[in-house]
Amino acid sequence: MDIISNLPKDLIYHIISFLSTKQALCLKYASKKFESLVTIIPNLDFESSSEIRGCLLYFVCGILARPANHRLRRFSLKLRFINFDSSRYKLVNECLINVLNRGVLDLELDINVKEDYSLPSEIFTCKSVVKLKLGLGFVIDLVPKNALLPSLKSLILDSVRFVNLDGCAFQKILSACPVLEELVIDRLNWEKWNWSRVVSSLTLERFTARRQQWDNVHIYGNLSFDTPSLEYLEYADVTPFEYPVVNLNSLVEAKLSFPVVNVISDLTNLIKGFKNVQILRLDSINTLKLFHVFREVVPMFVNLSNLSFLAGPEDCWLGLKVLLKKSPNLKTLIIMGTLHYNDDDVETVCHCLVGYSFLLTCHIEVLKITEFKGDIGEMVQIKHVLEKLPSLELLELHVHPTRLDRKQQIMDDLLMFPRVKVKFS
Repeated sequence: MDIISNLPKDLIYHIISFLSTKQALCLKYASKKFESLVTIIPNLDFESSSEIRGCLLYFVCGILARPANHRLRRFSLKLRFINFDSSRYKLVNECLINVLNRGVLDLELDINVKEDYSLPSEIFTCKSVVKLKLGLGFVIDLVPKNALLPSLKSLILDSVRFVNLDGCAFQKILSACPVLEELVIDRLNWEKWNWSRVVSSLTLERFTARRQQWDNVHIYGNLSFDTPSLEYLEYADVTPFEYPVVNLNSLVEAKLSFPVVNVISDLTNLIKGFKNVQILRLDSINTLKLFHVFREVVPMFVNLSNLSFLAGPEDCWLGLKVLLKKSPNLKTLIIMGTLHYNDDDVETVCHCLVGYSFLLTCHIEVLKITEFKGDIGEMVQIKHVLEKLPSLELLELHVHPTRLDRKQQIMDDLLMFPRVKVKFS
């Protein structure tokens, strides 16, 4: 017999208030008596895009009025285009503290706030939260000294800025997450952050950093990645001046996009940091060009088996030549676009392709082209490519939507080429 089953209900409610949602869930099924005492709320969401005072007040008061035995798995609060005053901030924070005390596992806050708003410190000391999403417009300046998020595995920041008032707030949050596995920074603008410019975590496995706007970008200083356990990196940004520290030894997959390149950037350490990558995707032609610019420091990519790059007819392949030379075990090459060709003079190509001799030592087995048009110049170049790839087994073509009416003719023409199996879609 357990020691609390015969206690008064009010006292049991009080005990339950100290349990996490997971613990309360276990208690709920421990006996039929507890099943009636413990209520697990799976999802609680509020979203408003206008000033609806009564609706928000009703929602918050409804949360505050719930008894302590009501545990919460997921809570989402989205308040956009709302002008808050200090009294409304206080109401929201009272609601958040109440939610945190209910052992919430998944917390999403998307609030259009002013810079005078501060998150309750309890956000940074919650023992139960596993996934935390903050946006948009939060400014985080002070992180409490006792900050600790022992269960947090996923942290998503959307248009969040950090201000360094008492040490690096961003680094303090990362240090307070001993089991963090995923970090996402969307619509980043971190040249305006006041921080240490170091992304450091021993446990981080997935990191995504995406800039949304590329106009009027201010080039910022150095940036370091000290993430020895990182397996997945998605990184779209302008290039800083330098990457002093790059620890990406566990990296398996990387997606890179540098549409805006600082001409004085030194990417030596960053490029060397990708030496163990297995899957590499380059989402802008400028990113491919960087491998030619820094060709003297490009390491051997002995584990690279799958390479994708974005390119059009006018885009030079000099960077690709460097990558192919340094990737002895590459099996799959994906051209997100089409081949490099000149339709006005089908036999004349850029100096980067003359002879196609750089393909002779490749072990590529699958070649995929996502926007094949079947123009004359393109057909001439694909013939040269197919003749030079000694290990090619499959050519996969996705016909451009504007050429679907010529799909059958394109297929018939390609099947005239010997040896290669062609797959169309």
